[in-house]
Amino acid sequence: MRYGIMFTVKSPTNLYRKVTVMDFKRARQITFTTDEVEGDEMEDDLKEYVRDQLEKVETGYWDYKSSH
Repeated sequence: MRYGIMFTVKSPTNLYRKVTVMDFKRARQITFTTDEVEGDEMEDDLKEYVRDQLEKVETGYWDYKSSH
């Protein structure tokens, strides 16, 4: 598997969750909001991976929750 979701953050001021993904093939982190999946800037294989995981992302499966 090339990608793995590290965590997501739900903003109180934005409708879209911020997603941080690890690209294991290129050893890099990619951060974007869920609305960017429909744009043209994201790589097609990353779009496909995120679309497959979108239900879990939207329900907060990977949400980072700070207790501070």
